[in-house]
Amino acid sequence: MTFPLLHRRARRRALALLLLPLPAAAQVGHRPERSPYEDVRFGQTLTVLAGWLMPGRDIAGVAPRAGTLGEVRYDIGVGGPASLFVRYGMGRGERDVLLPERSRAARVYEVRPVSTHAVDGGLDLALTGSKTWHRMVPSLFAGAGIASDFAKADTGGYRFGSKFAITWGGSLRFLPRRGIQLRADLTNRFWQYDYPDRFFVKGADTTSILTDTRRRSAWRSNWGATAGVILPLFR
Repeated sequence: MTFPLLHRRARRRALALLLLPLPAAAQVGHRPERSPYEDVRFGQTLTVLAGWLMPGRDIAGVAPRAGTLGEVRYDIGVGGPASLFVRYGMGRGERDVLLPERSRAARVYEVRPVSTHAVDGGLDLALTGSKTWHRMVPSLFAGAGIASDFAKADTGGYRFGSKFAITWGGSLRFLPRRGIQLRADLTNRFWQYDYPDRFFVKGADTTSILTDTRRRSAWRSNWGATAGVILPLFR
């Protein structure tokens, strides 16, 4: 009659040993209702942004100066932390029109307003995976596209034209359960400036805009900082 009792005591002790790690495991990390991480599904969104475009200074001095920037961006989740995006942006600023035949002191013919249009697309990867951290999602993105000012050659013979552009950057999204969703982007658009032969011809004071004929083009970074509102689609 004592054997069943012993078996029951052995089973209880074995069960107690198995359950011992559970209290300790419960102390690791956060309780589900207090965790800073929450699952999120990246669906389709349309984002409207506004900010500032800061073109890099080119070697000839004909690049646009810093000015306003507006963007519209469409994102679609393709699984896990990945999303595909397409984006259109327009920057407004001013640039110098140069007359190569003049002396250096009188070479700026006029300051002209300019609009720079850019279309690109690429891949966006959330750094927190398929989760938010305190309702925020930092991410990195990269892509490629085209930039153009849709203008003819100016009086000095320079034309921006349409250019291939490589883009990359980072973003931070704020995705509350209710209310307005927000996004801030920092983007580098990397494109090439090409210069006409007239820029290497000496002017009235025997100086020229450019002197090294091997440098007929130059790649420059053009940074844009924007912030705006996210509009979820087809929820």
